[in-house]
Amino acid sequence: MTDWGRVIRCAAVGVGATALLAGCNDGGGGTSSVSSSAASTTSTIAPDAPTSFNGCQLPQSIIDSEQITPPSTPSNLEANGGIKFRGCIWVTHEGDGYSVNVRTTNMTVQMIEKMSDYKVAEHLTIGGRQAVTYHSVDDTDLRESCLINVEIKGGGLDLLVDNPASHKATGNLDACEIAKQLAGDIVPTLPASA
Repeated sequence: MTDWGRVIRCAAVGVGATALLAGCNDGGGGTSSVSSSAASTTSTIAPDAPTSFNGCQLPQSIIDSEQITPPSTPSNLEANGGIKFRGCIWVTHEGDGYSVNVRTTNMTVQMIEKMSDYKVAEHLTIGGRQAVTYHSVDDTDLRESCLINVEIKGGGLDLLVDNPASHKATGNLDACEIAKQLAGDIVPTLPASA
């Protein structure tokens, strides 16, 4: 896999997998490695993840409807090449449902479409915004994990849903269907400046 894939893989660390993040960092500096060729493709990337939405402050209506268990766990990541993620991981049904990493990133839908290590599963429009669901080309069980990126000014709203089949409350549901529903609930709450 190229280093672009590593960036997303490392940024996609979910609840219960925090120890894996250490393998994504260079010397504990909180920075994932990206090759110089990947970095050169980011010359038009925004300097930081958008701040118009805070993935650590979900609307109470979403927390209630999805049975999300506060508090959230911060999931910020800075990768070489200028790629940044800012947000938080939330769990549902007191840990017996899915978890979702809700974050903003300076990666755009168009950047994701060009990554050779990732396959766009679906192009869609959410709240009038371009969006994609995507996954690693190496993923074999696409029902349990899903990434969705919805365009916002300066990058994207990126959601990673992790929904193991063993979780009694939501394990029977498709992770991408959950991701699309969540994105559909969050997008209308975005400020007009996003």
